[in-house]
Amino acid sequence: MGRPNLTVITGAHATGIVFDGRRAAGVRYRCKRRDETASARREVILCGGAFNSPQLLLLSGIGPADELARHGIAVRHELPGVGRNLQDHVDFVMAWTSKNTDMLGLSLRGGADMIRHILQWRRDGAGMVASPGAEGAAFLKSDPSLGRPDLQLHFVIGIIDDHARKLHLGHGFSCHVCALRPHARGEVGLNDANPLAPPRIDPRYLSDERDAGLLLKGVKMMRRILEAPALAPYRHREMYTADARSDDDLMQHIRARADTIYHPVGTCRMGVDDMAVVDPHLRVHGFEGLRVVDASVMPTLIGGNTNAPTIMIAEKAADMMRSA
Repeated sequence: MGRPNLTVITGAHATGIVFDGRRAAGVRYRCKRRDETASARREVILCGGAFNSPQLLLLSGIGPADELARHGIAVRHELPGVGRNLQDHVDFVMAWTSKNTDMLGLSLRGGADMIRHILQWRRDGAGMVASPGAEGAAFLKSDPSLGRPDLQLHFVIGIIDDHARKLHLGHGFSCHVCALRPHARGEVGLNDANPLAPPRIDPRYLSDERDAGLLLKGVKMMRRILEAPALAPYRHREMYTADARSDDDLMQHIRARADTIYHPVGTCRMGVDDMAVVDPHLRVHGFEGLRVVDASVMPTLIGGNTNAPTIMIAEKAADMMRSA
């Protein structure tokens, strides 16, 4: 933070890109109810992720002409791929309650234990509080003939319900399963021309029956693991899906409760075709001094977590900018 060439402004909301002809010259933003502008001598780098980077391009007049016209935004440059090609790992969670209090949970006994765990963590950095929660993971093939895994599991030593928005008394464990290479393609657009409004996000989960069928296979494989003898001392009651034994019953639960596992990519995808938004150097087609550097540039979703590849994209972009 002491670097003379770095200024960090918090509590700010980017509202649009400033242009000088075909060159990006800065970014407009709202901070403390005031409209400000940050000017750029060399480049503007968008790092808003798969939702906010395409939103800012659209607000600046860059994107599909029909989407811009719908909200009264003048077309600066038509790029039909902006906001398209949204991909995400659709995910389904199964959970069990447990009478064992050695897992994360809400209870009088668990509360007393948690105080002990916190003290241990403060003392030596170990114990329950040092746990990442998701203690185990696995990559599985839905069919042995496949060349690579198409499913991923995350095992959690606590009850996860609606992204932990719904809390339950007691203790338990959960497991996620997600389809690693989904076929469905969603989109990101605008709800209106207000730059402070959230973008319109339609992931279109399970709109491709291949994804639905794969996730059903994954749920059945996951359940067999959770019902294994090794977990018998920890199992008490299967939540939500206990009575769902047929494929149709399980599919109803999947369609009702499947959700994101926070891996959206692809909405400013890299390429050289008509639907590409950035070139192989992450420069926005049709402009100078404007790049997108985040997971939105991935043409397809990787078969795993997106954090490390996104860091790699940023490292590569930094090298390209320094050598430009």
